[in-house]
Amino acid sequence: MLKNLFKKKPTADLIETHNEADLVLRLMFEIAISDGNLNEAELKIIKQRASLFSDEDTKVSTIIKKIIDEAQESVSFYPFVKKINQTHNNEEKKDLLKILWELVTADSVIDAYEENLYFKIADLLKIKRVTANQIKQQNST
Repeated sequence: MLKNLFKKKPTADLIETHNEADLVLRLMFEIAISDGNLNEAELKIIKQRASLFSDEDTKVSTIIKKIIDEAQESVSFYPFVKKINQTHNNEEKKDLLKILWELVTADSVIDAYEENLYFKIADLLKIKRVTANQIKQQNST
């Protein structure tokens, strides 16, 4: 019984089935919940992004549920960042940071946890801090 309690699906197996939408949405979700609260404004932005990747067969709510379930199963989002580093160029990564910063400011409160995670993700994406700061300043409301 204890064996099953600690048994988790390996993160590497999860990442193999992920497409670009899943990678971006997963990081968006991590930013949104980093302050311990997923508010309506953040959820709206995540839903808008998910709707770009949904089709008649896949509803937005199904995509969001998948991201939430995987976030609960996983202990790290590093495999997602690694995959983004392998598949995205610098401009695409900067665009991702713009989206993430939009989430940080969605509720008009810049929470320290969200801001720190934003910079941590920028660092993991190999985007210099000065560039991440420029994105932050250009997209601050």
